Amino acid sequence: MGISKYSNAIRLDVEKFDGKINFGLWQIQVQDILIQGGLRKALKGKPIPKTPVKGITAQKADEDEEEDWEDLDSRAASGIRLCLAKNILANVAGEKSAKGLWEKLESLYQTKSLSNCLYLKERLHTLKMNEGTSVGDHLGSLNGIVSELESIGVKVEDEDKALQVIWSLPSSFKHLQPT
Repeated sequence: MGISKYSNAIRLDVEKFDGKINFGLWQIQVQDILIQGGLRKALKGKPIPKTPVKGITAQKADEDEEEDWEDLDSRAASGIRLCLAKNILANVAGEKSAKGLWEKLESLYQTKSLSNCLYLKERLHTLKMNEGTSVGDHLGSLNGIVSELESIGVKVEDEDKALQVIWSLPSSFKHLQPT
């Protein structure tokens, strides 16, 4: 039995998706893990079989390809499920393929609905930096919301981001705020 070209187990530290963290950023990290493991093509779904060739050798090759695909797909789906919190896993437990699982997660958590858009805009415009929070952490929160908005097709201009940063600063930063 040969060594599979996908046998490297790569596990990087990715926060489990629990519905509260930024889905778009989590999705990027999981895609990166799948790429590193040679499993990303499973997200595209099962490839269309090649034109069948007559003979036992061709049938064996087709069976081997099918087995390789099933192994790749199940490892990709497993990798995705391992990056999900139990409450999210319960919502997608019926999905068996990596593509089906990925698409189900997108349909549940990357919604482009008006209510989600309004919710994200409200989060952006009501974001306030607490005293004692580092500016870097605050910018990370702001950029996370902007990233979620952009993932559903809402463009946030640089000028609007800059204004939101200034308006969201606590009173100890009053000297930076325009008068």
